Amino acid sequence: MDPAELEAAMAVEEAPAAEAPEVPDWQPVIEPVPESGLRAALRAATEAHEAGKLLRAEPPAATDPTSTAEPEPEPGALERYLAILATDPEHAEAGAGVDAIASELMLRGRAALAEGRVSDAQRFERVLARARPQHPDLASYREAIEAALRAQDMVRRGDIRARGGRIFKPEGKGAVAAYREALQAYPEFMPARDGLVRLQSDRLNQALAAAQAGDYAESERLQAEAARILPDSPAAQDMAARIVELRQARTDQLLAQGDAAVDALDLELAARRLAEAERVSVQARGLDALSERIELARHYGRFRPGQIFSEPLAVGGEGPEMIVLAHGRFTMGSPEEEAGRQDNEGPQHAIEFKRGFAIARNETTVAEFGRFVEATQYRSLATRRGRSTVYDERGGAMSEHRGVDWRRDHAGRPAAPELPVVHVAFEDAEAYVAWLSAQTGQRYRLLSEAEFEYALRGGRSEAFPWGDGPPGRVVGNLTGDGDVSRLKRRWSNAITGYSDGHWGPAPVRSFPAEALGTFDLIGNVSEWVQDCWHDSYRRAPGDGTAWVNPGCEERVIRGASWASTLDRARSAYRQPTPADTTHARLGFRVAREL
Repeated sequence: MDPAELEAAMAVEEAPAAEAPEVPDWQPVIEPVPESGLRAALRAATEAHEAGKLLRAEPPAATDPTSTAEPEPEPGALERYLAILATDPEHAEAGAGVDAIASELMLRGRAALAEGRVSDAQRFERVLARARPQHPDLASYREAIEAALRAQDMVRRGDIRARGGRIFKPEGKGAVAAYREALQAYPEFMPARDGLVRLQSDRLNQALAAAQAGDYAESERLQAEAARILPDSPAAQDMAARIVELRQARTDQLLAQGDAAVDALDLELAARRLAEAERVSVQARGLDALSERIELARHYGRFRPGQIFSEPLAVGGEGPEMIVLAHGRFTMGSPEEEAGRQDNEGPQHAIEFKRGFAIARNETTVAEFGRFVEATQYRSLATRRGRSTVYDERGGAMSEHRGVDWRRDHAGRPAAPELPVVHVAFEDAEAYVAWLSAQTGQRYRLLSEAEFEYALRGGRSEAFPWGDGPPGRVVGNLTGDGDVSRLKRRWSNAITGYSDGHWGPAPVRSFPAEALGTFDLIGNVSEWVQDCWHDSYRRAPGDGTAWVNPGCEERVIRGASWASTLDRARSAYRQPTPADTTHARLGFRVAREL
């Protein structure tokens, strides 16, 4: 409302109210009762009193338009008592009757004032002024009428302001202020209370409509206005609860859509639905859960950190058991002061995995590789060559033997199904992961060098996965001075005081699980990783992906084997190996992208 309109509206409001019709004085016709008729008159007055007929009734409307006679109104109990007193001013029963009616009229008058029927209350005052002018409560009754008249005027102003849309403003001049002033003048004045209830009800209905239309900011504003009109109103509380339920229902709908989008890995849609749900209700149930699901899906797809799973293969059976590793950061490589460090282990550099990844819990076994060969009729490089390198126990050294491939163990004997597969070249490992990918419809691959070190360290920065210095307990299949071959050979340069009970590869999972839930990263067999060999980490990727150059002939192997010295069990140790190498200390494990 512009200033001119406001001034005009206020002029209308300040105009004097139309004067109410003057309430006429009460002019009863009182005819003295003959002495002989006092008893009958008292009985008639008492009966009228008991029937609630306190005053002479108004003449009824004529039912016959041709009739000119007006029926005589029946006297009320008050007129009858006064007629008795006109004959006998000391008549105790009649006097008591008049006092009782005076008190009752005052009660009716005060009820009329509370309901806003001021003229009715004034009419009763005229009666009282004639019937009992000295009544002790008459003065306070007249004061109540004056207060009600002031309240009535303020309600009129409030109604004008409300029709003009001036609910709170100008400050102190709105409809709410007028109704409150009316209640200050007469606290029980129902029209003022009704005015506030109407204003609040209007605001609450608008708030509900805004919420139903999805305009929640407007709904909250209107609810706040409603609360200002009548604080702690049950109606406002009920409407607030209703709107909360409405918003929760809409939020539940959006969250269900968001969850479905996460299931489909449509994370952009899921994030939009979450944002919509947050606009609907910041504190609704389920917001945090969907937010967490979206965040997890961004990093892990349909998985969670630490989750263990295996996937069905198209040919039947299950793929390798995998574990999900959490995304995170670590420092790759070794510091210059680390004992046994090689130059190719530096410079140290930060690696950040923005997504988690899954890693096989153990090295690929003879049984797992055999299932692949059986399904595809694949011929490994050693099979095609007809030879591989084994440990010749008689000579105490590694030497090439004919007729050895993935089906043989470290000594060239038939390998048990639970042993890690060895005598496999890089291309054999790549063929196996390609088959796994085709069988599952997911992307399996070899680990990157960074992923291997991240998993091996398990959150530690010391030289070894278990800390610094030689292990104080059996942690994996390493070269201990307590290990003895079948021909009673012992290792030279072995770990002092260490015995793991195996000469050659051990069946997978023969040792305790490592920090991140894997087995045999610490030892057993060294493992192929995806990376091409680079003699330092200068220009190495910082995101943990494999560093591959097309056509590279040397690859990286990681991790100690059953025949490695202690320095090769360091977390940062790495070794270049021609991609066509096959021998009894080298196998692999798989990774899966999420």
